[in-house]
Amino acid sequence: MALRIESDRIVKVSELHNDTSKWVEAAQEGPLFIMRYGSPKAVLIGADAFEELLDRIQLKSELQRRESASKGKIALEEIQKQYGL
Repeated sequence: MALRIESDRIVKVSELHNDTSKWVEAAQEGPLFIMRYGSPKAVLIGADAFEELLDRIQLKSELQRRESASKGKIALEEIQKQYGL
């Protein structure tokens, strides 16, 4: 899967260093891709997006744990419907 990065979401390391506050604010609107020597090296995301990502990881892990612990298979779609995902 190729990652498509919009040009307005790209910041060079030097730009980030020169105006960190501006870019931290911009990260609240969506991920920023930090570039070094023309290639993406890191992604800066807002705290809310990070919390959501952690919640999704935790939910996925719990679903996998329940599925492996269960004698009968539970359809992933059934669990997603139950949790409104």
